[in-house]
This record gives sequence, structure tokens and C-alpha cells, in this order.
Amino acid sequence: MIYIIIFILKILENALGTLRLIIVSNGKKIEGAILNFLLSVVWVMSTSMVVIDNNIYKILVFAFGSLIGSYLGSVLEEKIALGNNMLLVVSKKINSIQKELNCDTYPINKDILVIMTSRKKRKEVIDLILNIDNQAKIISESAKQLVFK
Repeated sequence: MIYIIIFILKILENALGTLRLIIVSNGKKIEGAILNFLLSVVWVMSTSMVVIDNNIYKILVFAFGSLIGSYLGSVLEEKIALGNNMLLVVSKKINSIQKELNCDTYPINKDILVIMTSRKKRKEVIDLILNIDNQAKIISESAKQLVFK
């Protein structure tokens, strides 16, 4: 039973750690601090169960939980898809793409097609562009909107 508890706690710890890193990198400091608090509690619980008697099986379960937790955190981040992407499009059919995208939905620069969209909608926008011009070159970058006061 102790092995299962260690395994689950380690999965939870690594998933929370991955999520915290992503949340903080998207400017959500308070949420990141709360997750760090939970992360610390889970870490102390799981680590104390392992180091108390230095059992090799507990260490292996701990490490395997870390592996699964790290993967689960990455999958979770992909599903949540926080943040925005900036798409730079090089195409001979820019005007057609601009008309199709509708500038009210996706803000578009008229000289160079720069599209700001959520990560969740990135594939939808890219598919739309490629349906219009399958030779279009698209560069995707993570983007953070800066606000100056």
C-alpha cells in the first residue's frame, strides 16, 4: 500500500510542478505560488516515505512516479493550452487568407500577416491557411502580450 501512495504522490507532484512552471511563465504569479505550496506539501510527504528506510523498491517506485508525473504534466499542459501563438505567414494568397480569417476574430497586420491566436485554435487557423494556399510558409512562436501603463 505504501508503494501505491508514494507512486500517486510522486505523479501528483511532478504534474503539479509542470503545471506550475507553465502557469508562472504565462504571468499567473498567484496561481503559481498556490501550486508551489501544494507541490511542497506533496514533495515532503512522498520524499519522507522514501528516505525513512532507504528501501530500493520505494526509490524505484518514487522514480517511476516521477517519470509518469512528468509525462502527465506535459499532456495536461497541452490540453489546457495556456497562452497565445504568433503565426507569421508567407504566402502568395495573403489577401484570400485575410478575408477568410475575418479581422474581427483574428487581428491581422495588413503588410505582414501576423495572426495572434490562442494555442487551442492554432491548428484550426493553420488548416484554414493551408486550405487556401498549401504552399504557405507558417512560423509559429509562443507569444505574450505586453501591457505598458
